[in-house]
Amino acid sequence: MTSRDVKEDSAPAEQVQESATSFDRTIMGLPVLAFIPMAIIALVAVSLTSEGTGMTAAFAVVISLGGILMWVGNSIPYFKVIGGGVILCILGMPRSLLIKAGARILIPIIVTIAVCFTVIGLIGQVTGVGAGYAIFFVAGPVLGGGVAAGAIPISEIIAQNSGGSAAEYLTSLVPAVAVANIICIIVAAVLNNAGKRHGHRFKAFNGKGVLAQGVRLPEATAEKLQSPTAAVKLAAMGFFIAGALFTVSNLLSDLFPVLHAYVFLIVICALAKIFVPMPQYVEESVDLWYVFVANAMIPAILVAISVIAINIDEVLSLVSDPGYMAMTLLTVVIAALVAGFVGWLVKLYWIESAISAGLGLADFGSSGDLAVLQASQRLNLLPFLSISSRIGGGLVLVALSALAPYLL
Repeated sequence: MTSRDVKEDSAPAEQVQESATSFDRTIMGLPVLAFIPMAIIALVAVSLTSEGTGMTAAFAVVISLGGILMWVGNSIPYFKVIGGGVILCILGMPRSLLIKAGARILIPIIVTIAVCFTVIGLIGQVTGVGAGYAIFFVAGPVLGGGVAAGAIPISEIIAQNSGGSAAEYLTSLVPAVAVANIICIIVAAVLNNAGKRHGHRFKAFNGKGVLAQGVRLPEATAEKLQSPTAAVKLAAMGFFIAGALFTVSNLLSDLFPVLHAYVFLIVICALAKIFVPMPQYVEESVDLWYVFVANAMIPAILVAISVIAINIDEVLSLVSDPGYMAMTLLTVVIAALVAGFVGWLVKLYWIESAISAGLGLADFGSSGDLAVLQASQRLNLLPFLSISSRIGGGLVLVALSALAPYLL
């Protein structure tokens, strides 16, 4: 994040209230009138091709859809503030920020899980649905870190202790995860606007993207590059570093399946940032690779994830149960409030802790982290939301495994 970004973040909220007709004039750098016809041609050509078109055509399809949807989302007033567009940073966490804040964020994560389970369990007991149902079918999947790392293993825990098929239980867990993710995006936008309007109300309320008090964000390095040749070389280096680290993480996960590959990836990156002095050009390569991923790949990835992971019918069926919806909403709100307050007690900024340790637990996992960061305009927090989604989600599974014999 540059000083210019900080200034834009502090601009009055009224600046986002633009006319609905004031669309951006470019999509991924191309004029709208050029990108949209090209996208239509690509989509039609693929649909009319009888044989397999390969990876290149597949990328053209998802990038076309992702680019158009991102453009529309970023151009509609208010909608863009709740996650109309999303970008990603890779390996860009400041070393001082990691050292000062990385360990402290575990405290609000742990307290948030404990408080949410207790409160939602009590509500379930009082309302008659049962503490076990409220914790395992609402609070657990909401805080579990998404579907693959959360809802699926939770459904297996329920099946092991209650009998029946894990697939049947999964159908009841996924809607809560999806709805909670939408609520997280809205809460992130609310927190962002609260920071802009009331950030001065009390000390350490708004860190403007910085998690730990007393740590400044570095200036972006990608904008300093002037040579196209140097930019290409640095981007290729960043691609290689990211791919190598991800490959090693997957290998470690295969050897030690108790931990997800993302957990190993986070640990490796954190240890490298803390103990291995990195030349400036290495960090520049990572920053430049993130710029490419942010502008080209993330919209495409989100389109693919949405098609595969979200079942609209299940989400719509959930709306008919106001009690389920209310507990889902409460889980997200409680998570944000508790994480913000506990983080503030351990010298983290209130809003940043609420987003990282609270919403990072309650969103959809990796894709949810990205949407929450866009809505909150705090992209630098991605590593900490990843910690919440993966390590925090792992703690949720451990807690549910311990509670299952008593509540199911």
